[in-house]
Amino acid sequence: MSNSRRNSPYANSGIAVTVAPSDVPQYTSEGPLALLRFQQEVEENLFHAMGDTLTAPIQRLTDFCQGRPSQSNNPSGYMGQTANAPVHELLPPFVVKCLQQGLRQFDQKMHGFYTDQASVLAVESRTSSPVRIPRGDDFQHPQLRGLYPCGEGAGYSGGIVSSALDGINAINQLTQ
Repeated sequence: MSNSRRNSPYANSGIAVTVAPSDVPQYTSEGPLALLRFQQEVEENLFHAMGDTLTAPIQRLTDFCQGRPSQSNNPSGYMGQTANAPVHELLPPFVVKCLQQGLRQFDQKMHGFYTDQASVLAVESRTSSPVRIPRGDDFQHPQLRGLYPCGEGAGYSGGIVSSALDGINAINQLTQ
């Protein structure tokens, strides 16, 4: 939960799906910006699907995983507008499949996670850089020796902890 007082009655979690260039071969012509273009298209498609507004589509988690429209919405701590929508039809099919599988697996490890009281709200598509700066096994850029691309901005992590670990690994390579 990100509200400053952390006093919302709702839990909040983000579930991310890794998207690799091989997942979106139709964007190969975009070169190194292929994933950026894919991200832009997903955002635009959702924007248009919601009537060209900033309304976020929301769907009950169980309905999302079973591929059926929700008949009603759950209350949400989301600060913007939401509207009932078939999120399972709005996201790319390979993303939906990954999310459906992952959400069901979460319930095996955290009983009660998979419930019709939970919602899927789309889309937060900016977890890490969609552009990856090349680096070799030694963490250096292949053509610019001495440059160690690392962390979220370089496309190698998706959050504070993974960025810190990637930075530590880059430092370890630098000091060897």
